[in-house]
Amino acid sequence: MWQASSDLTVLLPATIEDWKISAKDQIYNRENLYKYINGGAELYISYGFKKVINRTYSKREQPDIVVDLFDMGTSHNAFGVFSHSRETIDNTFGQGSQYTQGQLLFWKNHFFVSILASPETVESKKAVFNIARKIETAIKGKGPLPEILTFLPQQSLVRESIRYFHHYIWLNSYFFVADQNILHINEKTDVILAKYGGGKKRYFLLLVKYKKNKDAKTAYNDFIKYYLPGLSRERVVQIEDGTWTACQLAENLLIIVFNAPTKDKAVHLIETVQKNFSIEKTLLNLKEKEK
Repeated sequence: MWQASSDLTVLLPATIEDWKISAKDQIYNRENLYKYINGGAELYISYGFKKVINRTYSKREQPDIVVDLFDMGTSHNAFGVFSHSRETIDNTFGQGSQYTQGQLLFWKNHFFVSILASPETVESKKAVFNIARKIETAIKGKGPLPEILTFLPQQSLVRESIRYFHHYIWLNSYFFVADQNILHINEKTDVILAKYGGGKKRYFLLLVKYKKNKDAKTAYNDFIKYYLPGLSRERVVQIEDGTWTACQLAENLLIIVFNAPTKDKAVHLIETVQKNFSIEKTLLNLKEKEK
């Protein structure tokens, strides 16, 4: 059973080994998050952020351990925030985790967790891992991943590159498309950007799932009009640098390939996504009939 955001304190341990709570817990919501994360609040808010509890643990002659437990509202959003800066695939904690330079990040259900101890010591690293394990255990159940992930072709996929989001500004931070929101990405759209291939020949697959077919059609037309008019004649076009760009519409799913090294690779991605999308739709229809 999911815990309400008002119960965030019950998910954090009172003590961990010799580290004890050294300050009053701070809780922030959408209205005042900027006071805590100045310049970074927009990231969480764009993912449906609800509340965060901030707790500090201290031990003499050791770095403080600062824990931030974010209630992101849904597991999709918790995964999205985690995926924003993920560099490796690691499932040591929760439903995905990453540890670098004294900071452990993980997500589980509709929660995203950051645990920081800097500078890192042997003792603090052990304590960070113990705190993470206790929080992970306190969070009951697991949350589903975004359905749009099932459309991704698995061959040559760089799994740690997957980014899930709802705001067009994040698309431009990963792969610049346009100054304006020509794909009409908003809080009602599901977006996945992923890399394929290896080395200098990596290329990108962008999937945007809209609520309505007509919205997808509008975005499809605007993308071709403002980004690459040549796609109005062919679904795969070679651009000046020799790479290939492709665009295809499948009902309410917009499929775009950027920087493919060959035409065949671009076509393969497009066709595989269409196949996966069709399979998922068939399975969904079968489930609806069984109800």
